[in-house]
Amino acid sequence: MTKDRDWFSPFGLVRLALLCVLLQVPMLGRARAVMFHGTDLPDSVMVDGETLRLNGAGLREVTFLDINVYVAALYLPEPSHDPAAIMAMPGPKVLVLLFLHGATKAQVETQFRTGERINCGAGECNRADLPDFERLIAALPAVAVGDRLTYIYEPQRVRVQLNTRLIGDYPNADLSEQLLRAFIGPHPPSEDVKRGLLGLQ
Repeated sequence: MTKDRDWFSPFGLVRLALLCVLLQVPMLGRARAVMFHGTDLPDSVMVDGETLRLNGAGLREVTFLDINVYVAALYLPEPSHDPAAIMAMPGPKVLVLLFLHGATKAQVETQFRTGERINCGAGECNRADLPDFERLIAALPAVAVGDRLTYIYEPQRVRVQLNTRLIGDYPNADLSEQLLRAFIGPHPPSEDVKRGLLGLQ
């Protein structure tokens, strides 16, 4: 088991019965369910008329507290184990966090800021994106068991939803890239989550 860098999401749940409700877009008629740590994940979703396939899923754990924090699932236009190839893919991508443990708004904010510091602290991120990041931080509420946080990444924007509610729509290509890289880049929440999302375990 890899060592945890922090117990929550960087930049920075029990069931995903209908991801179509979460994304407010139709699911494919006969998408199969994939079971992951007791959570049913559809093997495909549709966003803006494009079919995205389940690339992989990972479990975020705090091993020293024996806490399962969330299940993360990544949907892509085509499968890939390569973070650079995924970042370069055109079209939408979707990351869903299904929470198995609750957190206060202060805890959510702390962990997002920790992720931002780890991923951007050495000047890796464009500081012009900070206002949009601060708006995202302000919009994030506390989360409860069963909540679903969804990132819908597009080439020039990122949309963020909590359950069925849109909490942010940011026409910012850099921010979209940063929020995805925080999960599959050099400094993920844990190596287990990254490997799972890349379909390597």
